[in-house]
Amino acid sequence: MRVSSRRYLLLIGVCLVIAVGAYAGYSKYEASVLEAERAGHATLDPALFTGEVRQAYQVVRDNPALIAQLHCYCGCDRMIGHKNLLDCYRDRHGSRCEICVNEVLQAKRMADEGDTVEQIRDALRARYHQS
Repeated sequence: MRVSSRRYLLLIGVCLVIAVGAYAGYSKYEASVLEAERAGHATLDPALFTGEVRQAYQVVRDNPALIAQLHCYCGCDRMIGHKNLLDCYRDRHGSRCEICVNEVLQAKRMADEGDTVEQIRDALRARYHQS
């Protein structure tokens, strides 16, 4: 009986540690969303991410006016109500979607090369739009 009681207590302890960790992660995320809103940023902090995802969040944070003029072709407009590519970076959606990341990085490259918003839109539509 003692062994099963110890296992039971150990199981409860492990569950509590997991729950606290999950809550702490969620709280950090919620705090980052609130901090971005208070600071007037349109995106989450790029430092929350790594690699190309971090780069994409930074591009969006630095160029919100450009990114807000672009459509996202991953289907988030139908699934979660996004109005433009900027909306993908107001939360963690952009961090989980390869299409969102690639669209932003392509838009940045094209803008740096001097392409207009219309040219960027056309290129993204040609590459990502699915009929």
